[in-house]
Amino acid sequence: VVNPIIDEATITFQPEKDLNFFHLIMPYLAGAWLAGIAVMLMYTALSYWRVKRKIGTAVLLNDNIFQSENVISPFVLGIFKPKIYLPFQMDEQGIAHVVAHEQAHIARKDHLWKIVGFLILTIHWFNPMVWIGYALLCRDIELACDERVIRNMDNENRADYAQVLVTCS
Repeated sequence: VVNPIIDEATITFQPEKDLNFFHLIMPYLAGAWLAGIAVMLMYTALSYWRVKRKIGTAVLLNDNIFQSENVISPFVLGIFKPKIYLPFQMDEQGIAHVVAHEQAHIARKDHLWKIVGFLILTIHWFNPMVWIGYALLCRDIELACDERVIRNMDNENRADYAQVLVTCS
């Protein structure tokens, strides 16, 4: 015994006095947190299913680049073998710039970083700072890709690239 007074004292447990409000609501808070995670995962599954259904009619352009009439803006989809999906209504110069941008995403493994960020967001869905962080992550990923693509361009190609980005957005 470290302290003989503790050994001599009689400690009694009185549930009506010893339990605080936090102990009472903790199971409900945990249930709400798990329900939020379930909702986020269901939203992810539903969104993925919708996108896969939309790109089901995509046509191979070359390598890992596909075009579809159902695609509004270009994107990368896939984890191990990511594919680039483009809308049909793009000219050759636009396709070249957009493919360069999307290939920069693949080279930087942005499709994986977005998944990691979304998993963190799924676990911390209740924290507004994580939502802001995820939005900033997505923005920074896009800006870093743009910077990588235009790094070796002259001013005329940069202007064309900017026009293509405005058109795609």
